[in-house]
Amino acid sequence: MRPYIITLLCLLCSLGGRSQSVPLPTLEQTGSIYYAYPAPLKVATLAPTGYEPFYISHYGRHGSRWMTSDERYTEVVSVFDSLYRCSELTPLGLDVRERLHKVWDDARGCSGSITPLGERQHREIAGRMFRNFPQVFRDDARVDARSSTSLRCAISMSYFTERLKELNPTLHVERRAYHRYMDYIAHTSPEGEEFASDSALWRRKFREFERKNVRPQRLMVSLFTVPSAIADPEAMMRSLYWIAADMQNVELNLSFYDLFEYEELVGIWKTVNARMYVCNAAAPLNGGLMPRQAMPLLYNILKSADAAIETGTPAADLRFGHDTHLIRLLALMQIEGCNNQEVDMEKFHLAWQDYRVSPMGANLQIIFYRNRQNDILVKFLLNENEVRLPALNDEKSPYYSWKEVKGFWQKVLSSY
Repeated sequence: MRPYIITLLCLLCSLGGRSQSVPLPTLEQTGSIYYAYPAPLKVATLAPTGYEPFYISHYGRHGSRWMTSDERYTEVVSVFDSLYRCSELTPLGLDVRERLHKVWDDARGCSGSITPLGERQHREIAGRMFRNFPQVFRDDARVDARSSTSLRCAISMSYFTERLKELNPTLHVERRAYHRYMDYIAHTSPEGEEFASDSALWRRKFREFERKNVRPQRLMVSLFTVPSAIADPEAMMRSLYWIAADMQNVELNLSFYDLFEYEELVGIWKTVNARMYVCNAAAPLNGGLMPRQAMPLLYNILKSADAAIETGTPAADLRFGHDTHLIRLLALMQIEGCNNQEVDMEKFHLAWQDYRVSPMGANLQIIFYRNRQNDILVKFLLNENEVRLPALNDEKSPYYSWKEVKGFWQKVLSSY
């Protein structure tokens, strides 16, 4: 049995009751926003009698990708190559160097791009959407798809809508990835950018939190015969952490988890999760600034839904963007588990988990139903699993009156 499994069991025992309500992350989940899209639960609550789906409003994150820049690979590889020439790698370090070269050979020229796994994720999500809600996509229904100008988002949109067309060739599908759509698909104000920057005041306490949780000494000794040769051990550890996390998104039979003890992975994840929580979700530390960044997106969702309800088209509005904007939208909407508030940085990971909210390929689907009296209900699917809107105590939950949902969101928007 590997050491990290033994460690995990020990931690589960030591945390006692708390671990039952907030399970510790799996190895893959410690990869934070690099967690590959998990298979959805096969549980669905039947709609009330007489209601049929007719419209879907959607926002999806791009699928699994390589890391975002060549430098995130080459900077690590160059350190290992330099120390290799100086004979300063341990036996494990020599092995890791070989693995890193395989990783870089695979990623070369692909940084930031969606991987084949990411392509399949969107095809499979689209296929399940079609099968679960065939009434929405029947005959010559119209689908409007809009994407961030990022290539990985546009490619995700392409694979998603291509699958819909394969399942019903008579669908009318419009795909666009214009800069004009960035005003709501990926909006961030100058104030939001400043708050998330490295120079923001809250980062001082966060850096202390990082130093406490990122402990590279053991790892450096295991890889390098002269650990002091590494100018920034914490940065090296984080770089290897991200490479390890991204292996679940690429088509390589490689792992780097053997380099880490489980507590080390959890420690790094806590820092990443804290940063994502503060910079995007409902952390009191941001004073509501970051959820407000999703206001244009929520306005678009409401406006598009009104048009679809009035005219009967399109059958679906599909939007393809990024993790940060989906996280902000979910917090603004107050979707179950996505707008929890915690002031103690040591407890952020208990209140909110990035891998649960926005893994690679994450998506929110709002499914609209109506009956013959034109009464409209909606339900929410986060990563294809039913979630609730706790602010509304609807006896039909997870189905909610669209009139009440719309009214609630309008109040949220007017309160900012």
